[in-house]
Amino acid sequence: MRPVLKTNDPVLLSFARDLLAQGDVPSMVFDENASVMDGSLGILPRRLMVADEDFERGKALLSDGLARRAAPKEISEDLFLGGRLVVRQFREGFRAGLDAVLLAAAVPPGAGENVLELGSGAGTASLCLAARVAGVTITGTDIESDLVGLANGNATANGMGERVVFVTVDVLDLPPDMKRDYDHVICNPPFHGSDGETSPDAARALAMQDDGALAAWLGVGLKRTASGGTFTAILRADRLGEALTALPQTGLRIFPLWPRGGEAAKRIVIQVKKGSRAPLALLPGLVLHRPDGAYTAEADEILRGAALTI
Repeated sequence: MRPVLKTNDPVLLSFARDLLAQGDVPSMVFDENASVMDGSLGILPRRLMVADEDFERGKALLSDGLARRAAPKEISEDLFLGGRLVVRQFREGFRAGLDAVLLAAAVPPGAGENVLELGSGAGTASLCLAARVAGVTITGTDIESDLVGLANGNATANGMGERVVFVTVDVLDLPPDMKRDYDHVICNPPFHGSDGETSPDAARALAMQDDGALAAWLGVGLKRTASGGTFTAILRADRLGEALTALPQTGLRIFPLWPRGGEAAKRIVIQVKKGSRAPLALLPGLVLHRPDGAYTAEADEILRGAALTI
């Protein structure tokens, strides 16, 4: 086998592996164990290896993909909360929408409390929450530094730069100064497991594919939640079984989101009040659309900034 890439950047490594996979070039990562045993904390580069016969094709795929990645990204400006919030997002890759608004609406912080968002993207959920609750302070995290830069720009542009800050970190490997308790933790984790559909867009695939790490995301969220605080996440409804294995059976509330009346839920909001002994509760949920496709009155209120009571 031969190396087509050497890097200690986990985002670049994931991007490169996705590019090769889309081109039907099998690859393996070498030196992961060596970095851990050496205690280098990511200093030692990892090698992305392909078979000798795939080397030239792999190099060509990476060269083309990395050139596209380095090209300037187009940005759109999207309105949320009835136009009160303007969020700049990359046109390609994962884009926040209804799920981010619903997640933010479900969080119950008060003024002066602090919130941690795991996987904040362009910052939509955190900014929706900050717009609804005056005085709350929020730290958003994402592994993509360009998204973090965009999110901090969004916070400043919306007049929230002093109380909403985004940082570049790996959610599953938080730095020591972030391993503390937060009054509330929120996340919209990658929606697909290791067997889910992979997007042909590598950046979108990174945001959408968790490689079977949903339990780890939920575990981090619970661990960072203070006693008496809440951990809130929005998930695909068909991943509830996975989530239940990682969540406590008390203090847990499940809130289905029905696309239309009489249809199966596609999304769920789950919320854990840490330390609560209340039995698990399956709530009535929310119908999002009328038969004609328009939002229901209840959903429209939430999209304009109302709280979602769970």
